[in-house]
Amino acid sequence: MNLIESVEYPGRGLAIGRDVDGVPFFTYWLTGRSPASQARELVVHDREIVVRDTSGGPVDDLRHYTAATRGDDWVIVGNGTQVGELTAAREQQPDLQFALRQLTYEPDPPIRTPRITAAATINGTELTDVVIGSARAYDGAPELTEHPSLYAARIAPGTALTTTTYNGTAADIITHGRPATVAVPAAWSTISDALWSILTPSLRVAIVTVRLDQQTFADVRTNS
Repeated sequence: MNLIESVEYPGRGLAIGRDVDGVPFFTYWLTGRSPASQARELVVHDREIVVRDTSGGPVDDLRHYTAATRGDDWVIVGNGTQVGELTAAREQQPDLQFALRQLTYEPDPPIRTPRITAAATINGTELTDVVIGSARAYDGAPELTEHPSLYAARIAPGTALTTTTYNGTAADIITHGRPATVAVPAAWSTISDALWSILTPSLRVAIVTVRLDQQTFADVRTNS
């Protein structure tokens, strides 16, 4: 399974890993059906990436949020306000797999969009203690939340962990949030363009891919 695979409507997605040359990176992307979901952009700051409204309308926490944060040797990325919450609580609760169990899916019935999140420790070009997971409605019992996750003590070159909120079509939304390990057979700098090219043009909104072996989000590739 490769990172670059076509799904008509993946919703929001993320991947974190190392490219074929061993460069650490993460990718985060947005798609949307409604005008409100389309009217968004990814704004990159030194140590924060924000999903911002472009319409001038009211702020909606389910659409507008901090999508990524980082410190000197760590990064957190996700699809909602949990990123800010996990960042604030990181010193008290550094175990992301445990912290994810405190989350539930988004309050947007009947879809019940999963909250997807990933985190890693950065040491030069190495990514260690990598966790990716979600809080999603349990199939057949949506009042319950399940928390599928993956942990990797170290990420090998040419490998990433990834997940998306959906895995269906715009007309038939299928919630996802189940993480997987995938191959990354290319350089990190090509990933945004490759993903952008296979996303449905009428649904794609924005993508950012960030190189992680630096102290800030200074080296990025974006599409919108």
